[in-house]
Amino acid sequence: MPPGTPTGTYPVDITVAATNANTVTRQATVEVRTAASCAGTTSGHCAVDLGRDFNHDGTATAAQSDQGNFDGWSWSYDAGLLPAAGPVTWEGISYSAPDPSGTHPNFVEARGQALLLPAGNRTRLRLVAASHNGPITTAITVQYADGTSAEVKATIGDWAGSAPEGSTTILEMPHRIRAGQGVDGPPVRLFGQALALDATKTIRSITLPNDPRFEIYAVTLV
Repeated sequence: MPPGTPTGTYPVDITVAATNANTVTRQATVEVRTAASCAGTTSGHCAVDLGRDFNHDGTATAAQSDQGNFDGWSWSYDAGLLPAAGPVTWEGISYSAPDPSGTHPNFVEARGQALLLPAGNRTRLRLVAASHNGPITTAITVQYADGTSAEVKATIGDWAGSAPEGSTTILEMPHRIRAGQGVDGPPVRLFGQALALDATKTIRSITLPNDPRFEIYAVTLV
């Protein structure tokens, strides 16, 4: 797309041709969008507003047990045990918590998508996340404004398990919610970790793996 293209979605025709082969044309859709903003800035840290990137409701309540489905098997976090929407501080880092109520999407489920971040020179990406159906070790691709990229390793703990090496338990809750039943065990958690960035470069985006077990709750750039 040329510089200055307005935000929106655009159809793009892609044609592939080769000698002694049929010509094939397919249409793809390209989305042009602005980067996310900082929901709040504390001590120079940017609590990223992921509002438009949330794509999965992972919370429910005992009274409305079928509202969410975090793990794909009808279990969810208890919305009443999560922070209200807005700033929340864990381990000295301020994050922007999503709305846990109703059927609002409140997790970014990793499906290979890119998250456009507020541009800046940062040393760490602080991640609050959890996985389901087992812990995972994966790679997140960081894109910089100079066109370079780097892969950073992330190990995400299962929400009903312990914190993997290199991460900490940010929030522990005594139970979860099962659809059609209400309060159910075992205890569940959210985990935090810091992913190293190249502070000499301006971050532009991160690309997530295509693994929907990986669920992001909050991101802060420090």
